[in-house]
Amino acid sequence: MKTHLGNLAPVTLLVLVFTFSAAREAEAGACVPDEPLITARYLHTATLLPNGKVLVAGGEGAGSYLSSSELYDPATGTWTNTGSLTTARANHTTTLLPSGLVLVTGGYGPGGVLSSAELYDPVAGTWTNTGSLNTARYLHTATLLPDGQVLVAGGYNAGSGPLSSAELYDPSSGTWTTTGPLATARYLHTATLLPNGQVLVAGGEGNSFNALSSAELYDPVSRAWTTVHPLANARLYHTATLLPNGQVLVAGGGNNGVLPLVSAELYVPSNGTWTATGNLTTGRDLHTATLLPNGQVLIAGGYGGTNPISSVEVYDMASRTWTTTNWLSTARYNHTATLLPSGQVLFVGGYNANLGFSLSTAETYDPTINPPTGSWTNTGALHTPRWEHTATLLPDGRVLVAGGAGADGNLSDAELYDPAAGMWTATGPLTNGRSLHTATLLPNDKVMVAGGESDSGYLSSAELFDPVAGSWQTTGAMADARYQHTATLLSNGKVLVAGGFNDVSGPLASSELYDPVTGFWSVTGSLNIPRDLHTATLLPDGKVLVVGGQNDNGELSSAELYDPATGNWRVTGSLNIPRDSHTAALLPSGAVLVAGGYNETNGSLADAEQYDPATESWTEVSALNTARYAHSAILLLNGKVLVAGGVAATNSAELYEPANGTWTLTGAPAVARFLHTATLLLNGQILIAGGYGSNGITGSAELYDVGLGQHDAWRSQITSATSPLNLGESLVVTGAQFRGIAEGSSGTVQDSSADYPLVQLRSAESGQTLFLSSTNWGTNSFASVPAWNFPPGEARVTIFVNGMPGTSCIVHINIPTPQIPVLTGPVILDDGTFQFNFTNAVGAFFDVLATTDLSLPTTNWAVLGRAIEISPGQFQFTDEQATNSPQRFYLIRSQ
Repeated sequence: MKTHLGNLAPVTLLVLVFTFSAAREAEAGACVPDEPLITARYLHTATLLPNGKVLVAGGEGAGSYLSSSELYDPATGTWTNTGSLTTARANHTTTLLPSGLVLVTGGYGPGGVLSSAELYDPVAGTWTNTGSLNTARYLHTATLLPDGQVLVAGGYNAGSGPLSSAELYDPSSGTWTTTGPLATARYLHTATLLPNGQVLVAGGEGNSFNALSSAELYDPVSRAWTTVHPLANARLYHTATLLPNGQVLVAGGGNNGVLPLVSAELYVPSNGTWTATGNLTTGRDLHTATLLPNGQVLIAGGYGGTNPISSVEVYDMASRTWTTTNWLSTARYNHTATLLPSGQVLFVGGYNANLGFSLSTAETYDPTINPPTGSWTNTGALHTPRWEHTATLLPDGRVLVAGGAGADGNLSDAELYDPAAGMWTATGPLTNGRSLHTATLLPNDKVMVAGGESDSGYLSSAELFDPVAGSWQTTGAMADARYQHTATLLSNGKVLVAGGFNDVSGPLASSELYDPVTGFWSVTGSLNIPRDLHTATLLPDGKVLVVGGQNDNGELSSAELYDPATGNWRVTGSLNIPRDSHTAALLPSGAVLVAGGYNETNGSLADAEQYDPATESWTEVSALNTARYAHSAILLLNGKVLVAGGVAATNSAELYEPANGTWTLTGAPAVARFLHTATLLLNGQILIAGGYGSNGITGSAELYDVGLGQHDAWRSQITSATSPLNLGESLVVTGAQFRGIAEGSSGTVQDSSADYPLVQLRSAESGQTLFLSSTNWGTNSFASVPAWNFPPGEARVTIFVNGMPGTSCIVHINIPTPQIPVLTGPVILDDGTFQFNFTNAVGAFFDVLATTDLSLPTTNWAVLGRAIEISPGQFQFTDEQATNSPQRFYLIRSQ
């Protein structure tokens, strides 16, 4: 039986008594500079982790071999240090294993050629040694085979020279076994996993220290190598990229001291032969090659024989030609290129003798901007033109549009959009026609609409839509009639309605809580400042941020935080610019982006700013290209925010990049509109519906596609996912093409693959996102570490492979039943505050109450706040007020 969050009634679990004394904007094709590395490096590796971050490890820098490692977070564009390698090394390989661990193999360090190998744990952020190679080597290749083993082939050993030996790493035992040797000893070659599971090795340098033209295939079944037709041009320091059609593109490279090659050729697996293809525009070696989501290959940087190269070019599979696209901000070679889940390419470090040798610079190539690739297409029109309505994505992928204002007044009719058919169908009508109301998808899969304006006045009524029955039924009414308010689904399953306007009181400060279990509302703490036309955002810590709006004194810059544990609001940092009718979007970093809006002094606003929950402060970011208000803003699957329409900008749209805080224009909607709705569909497109435009109220609808250009056949497909999913349990997903169509990024030692699943949870209501680390994955399955620190209710599951999001599905997130807490140690901190820890069910919610008089009933105890889950099932609470009380009593209460 499906268990909903609302079935858990509050229970007092334990009284803890402690006595103590008080004590102490971008260019075309855009290569955009990112924050620099902490440590300059080249000959390093870069690995895309299951959590969406990029691990950069080792390399050379400042004349020494490096053991340091750092993590790049695409959500913030920043670098942080992580655990250091146990052995400093360069010219090594890294491979992401199905377990989620990263295997580092061989390389060259201060003591010479290395046979050691080690594993990085992304959850712990630490490195541990694993079994050593049978033969020390560097400048080798490492390939993850379909059975989960890692094939290491060739390389160089100072004592033996080029190596023909190959060996297999078994993750289950942590040991290496030799396998069949290469027919030709080689290093500086490429290794490419083919669709049939075989591995193609091509080129490199051999015993005569000459570039090789030979190529051979490794068969994992026979564990033997077979020679195939040679390359037309001997080459080393080249790249090899598996194309969507199954052919392998080899490009550039060096050849026995001559200038780097411009030639490129294709390996055809069906007959084992090579065929010439279009030449590069610039001869280069030591470059990188990345398969973009649209099937094109991006070549970047490298060495041109006399100087490092900054040019970037793209290979088109259909025309077999190369086109220069843009330039790196910094010329570089011996760098890495990593295809991110967003479809962008991250270039890191490298070498440039003109700039001090090893580089700390990093930059990102974005294939979707200037010229913008985002596009809009018309889809089926609403049966009834409307604006000031709501739109809700249902668990089955349909979109419910309800109410709004029409040509003859406020509407009671509702419609359902079917993305598969691209059409709308009528569904059961609302009991009351209403506009400027709110709609919330509840944990029980029903949609609650509340308040709004009707033809007879402002409403306090609420009603529920049942997607199965296609009908509405009334539920408990609010204490205050209101419209232009906000509604937020809290982590405990209740809905917080805040502020708004009615004709009796004007702007409201009152707030109310709806309990889906009882169907009734209860009054909770009032806002410090009455407001309407504001925004409300559920933060990852469970608090609600209300921003701006207006009241009788004009537009507001103030912001407030609601704490569900105490039921109270408190003032937080103020906006730099007062505004109403703006948008607020929760970013993957946990920050909140506020954009546009209106105030009496400036009119329509282009200003944007970002709220940091850690510092409770606002920072101005780049302004929108066009001032606007009453627009829409929605977080896309690629981590950008799409802003569309609005008053004064009704037929324009633009994208916000959180990593660098900039806006870029994207394709313009066909229809000008404001006070419309925007909904992220399960296929990743955005549905814009209704609104008011230059021709009045519209029923038109459009679909936005960000323009990665991927074919549906290349995308991962989900057939099943764990639902309901209790926090603390593993999410298991099955489907197809979880290893993608190619590696995504390719090279020699600096290979940075992306042909494995990254699984993201996204809350249907709050938009909070979370990438889940894996315990095991394969071509058709993925299993995660226990999920935690995520809001309950409906959540979208999306699998990203090779920079492409697959079609999503919806799962239900449950909170497990709380257990009796187990205290793990109270302590008085150096500043005199009191802290205690306890264990419980992963994902449970607990309030902490306190009193100095144990004879008082618990209803009179002070609610201090929520205990924080610092790791799965480990909770912590710090009482900062305890310094003024020689004795306090504590109670832990489940929500």
